[in-house]
Amino acid sequence: MEDRLQKFVRLIDAGGFTRASRELHISQPALSVAVAKLERELHALLLVHGVRPLTLTPAGRLAYAAGQELQIKTANLKMQLAELANQKVAVSVGMIDSVAGLLFATPDSVDELEHSASVSLVVDNSRNLLQAVEKGELDMAFVTGQRQYAAALEVLQTTVEPLVVVCHPALHGEFDRTVKSGRLPRFISYDQASATHRLVADALRQRHVTAEPTFYSTSPEVMLRMVLLQKGAAALPWLLVREQIQDGELTLVGQRLLVQRPIAAVTRRGAVPAAPLVRTMEQIGVLLGSTLGSAESAAAEL
Repeated sequence: MEDRLQKFVRLIDAGGFTRASRELHISQPALSVAVAKLERELHALLLVHGVRPLTLTPAGRLAYAAGQELQIKTANLKMQLAELANQKVAVSVGMIDSVAGLLFATPDSVDELEHSASVSLVVDNSRNLLQAVEKGELDMAFVTGQRQYAAALEVLQTTVEPLVVVCHPALHGEFDRTVKSGRLPRFISYDQASATHRLVADALRQRHVTAEPTFYSTSPEVMLRMVLLQKGAAALPWLLVREQIQDGELTLVGQRLLVQRPIAAVTRRGAVPAAPLVRTMEQIGVLLGSTLGSAESAAAEL
């Protein structure tokens, strides 16, 4: 039954028989037979048949939750046995780009992680990373702090990453005047569906500044290029823009516009993180703490 229960979980996560059978490397009829047999074993219908998209019955929701719990317990056991045998643990971790950049800026941290684990690293936006953790595709993800998390997820640690509002030096006088009047025109903003967009907008409003976006992007690198091309101002990670500020290619718009973005380390609820991931989580916390200190010092000099 356990094997069929796991196939059922993969089916629900995939959202359909075609994709799930492809991921499981079995035929679609074989997957359908496995689900039908599981229903007979449990004496309950798990899916509302004849309905698209896939819809769980109340019994199906219980079976799905039980299958997820079994997945987590199995993964925990495999990880603990590998650590007991002093074997390299296979871990999959996701990070938003700024956290990945922070980690790879300190080679010792990367070397330690590689030495103690076989690592699969995914760099993506927070929304996709959280979905991957929930489906069990990632063991841990470092994402922008959310207002709400899915019930299946657990936050192990929250630290803070500084974002600073920057512009090209040629535009500093313009933005300095408009910010003092409570406006931030030509603002290059994060994607409207992102947690960072909401966070920055809320932080600016608390400082009595209204942003007037002209462009939205999911990529801080693209936003940085636009700022360097004098297209406007943007709130960007301190680590990403620190060198350009020091070299005079960029300037901070204002002392009050330092935004503290929460960064959360997230796993599936009940999952026991491997020791290398725990150490990585601790290292990222320390690195972000020092980054915040340097950003606050730079802002205080304005």
